[in-house]
Amino acid sequence: MQYEHFDCDIRDGAARVTLLGPGNPLLSEVCDEFVDLMLRLQEDQAVRAILVTDGDHAFDLQPDLDAASRKIGTDGSFAPIAAGLEIAERMVNVIQECSRPVVTATRGDIRATGLGFYMAGDVRLAGATASFTAPDLAVGLMPEWGLTFTLPRVLGPSRALEFLWSGRTLSAGEAYAAGLVDRVIADAHWDDELETILERLTRLPQPLIRLTKLAAQQSGQFDLTSMLSFEFEAQQQCWDSVETAECLDAWVQNRKPVFRAPLAPEDDE
Repeated sequence: MQYEHFDCDIRDGAARVTLLGPGNPLLSEVCDEFVDLMLRLQEDQAVRAILVTDGDHAFDLQPDLDAASRKIGTDGSFAPIAAGLEIAERMVNVIQECSRPVVTATRGDIRATGLGFYMAGDVRLAGATASFTAPDLAVGLMPEWGLTFTLPRVLGPSRALEFLWSGRTLSAGEAYAAGLVDRVIADAHWDDELETILERLTRLPQPLIRLTKLAAQQSGQFDLTSMLSFEFEAQQQCWDSVETAECLDAWVQNRKPVFRAPLAPEDDE
């Protein structure tokens, strides 16, 4: 798979996707490539986990505010903003709807719409030197990329508003304390820790991954009784899974599970 804005290395059951630079690429081009890449990885039965890391410009995806400003000054067309919203929806949804675990990781400066891209990951990792800045609301436009959904849930409503309204930058430590980041990793251990996480994810049964991801996404929409019912049905699916059977057998024998690669889709559906 050859792309202009992404590099993808697939090995040992994990896809390592890197956002390439330099410069500020057109969001439409980045979107088309990323959606195509993610759909290909979703169909690749040898891929069990996906890592998305920043490259030369650290998830620094910027909307074309100059074009939007010119439109407001002339015909008032909403088209440039609408196009950006469509891009955001496509990129966020392709991550959220992916049945594979998607880890986003950064050691750079996350800014503007790049924050929404980063926050779309199932698990979010950061190096100690990373920083996080919300989109600049001084231009008078709403935050996008699902930030109105994710930020209040991880920060709480009032802290989300403070972060958005203040425009201040959070260090990796501050972002971790606030809940934006799930783990901060020292730069000296960055590569080793990422590989450890990927190895762990590739050794979890795929039905378990898919169902726990779905449960986490739905937990805020249903009451306890509904989630208990979901757990019952999901556990039955896990129990009937070929991969769960292998994991249970490996646990009894005190060994690592061995999955067939590639796994046939019908084996665990």
